[in-house]
Amino acid sequence: MLYEKWDMPDPNFPIKIQNTLLLNENGNIIFQNHWHEKIEFLYFIRGKAVIQCNSNPIHVKEGDLIVVNSNDLHQGESLCDVLEYYCIIVDTSLLESRSVDTCEVKYIAPISQNNILFKNKVSNDVSIKETLDNIISEYENKQIGYEIAIKSSIYRLLVLLMRNHVQLILTPKEYNARIRNFERFNQVLLYIEDHYTEDLSIDMLCKMINISRFYFCRLFKQLTGKTLSEYVNYVRINKAEKILKETTYNVSETSMMVGFDNVNYFSRLYKRYKKMPPSSVHKVSQSKQTV
Repeated sequence: MLYEKWDMPDPNFPIKIQNTLLLNENGNIIFQNHWHEKIEFLYFIRGKAVIQCNSNPIHVKEGDLIVVNSNDLHQGESLCDVLEYYCIIVDTSLLESRSVDTCEVKYIAPISQNNILFKNKVSNDVSIKETLDNIISEYENKQIGYEIAIKSSIYRLLVLLMRNHVQLILTPKEYNARIRNFERFNQVLLYIEDHYTEDLSIDMLCKMINISRFYFCRLFKQLTGKTLSEYVNYVRINKAEKILKETTYNVSETSMMVGFDNVNYFSRLYKRYKKMPPSSVHKVSQSKQTV
């Protein structure tokens, strides 16, 4: 999980557009919990998925747009056998002027500083869909002047979002508190990622970032949507899924490897999270490896 630093293909034109087509991934995580400083657009072409944004589950279908604000904690899960979407990452430095002007002061700076937060889900907005289609077409075809066309369309996209899909305008104090919380808990989440097989106590993690138990529990639930034990189990189950799909370890061995002492409890928990018993995943994996 975790803080993710994006590298742009062309540092002089800081935008990245990637098409993803996933087959037979129903119920699987398509990207793990993470956050970053750039604004991201997830545009769904076909299929269904659920995207967690700051612990809020958002169900999406063909034509929907997910706006991931800077520093939004987000994760995705496929809900179908054929899922296709575009990921558009924009560094707002692309839109900054060499000299300060009204547009930058009133609009671009507040967006880049995360003072304006957009609604995470946009549906049934024909103008936004047309604008996204134009951005993708220009990026893929790369005809002469495509950079100008893309930049123009991103300005239009931001105007449409500001007029119709603003969720919140933060004060500088609120923004700074938001960043501090992410930076604090990034250390905790990284530690969990590296030590998920161990017994992790709230008291130990509180001391790590020097906050009270009450404040820790409240913020952790706000950021992840889960209690500590729920989150650790969630990480363990995702690790177990990977082991069962990619190795020859059986269910009992996998259970022990990811930190569970009781294989029956592991199996119940796995079924609750993944909607199927771990034995089914293991059988499918074994049959693929013997073909």
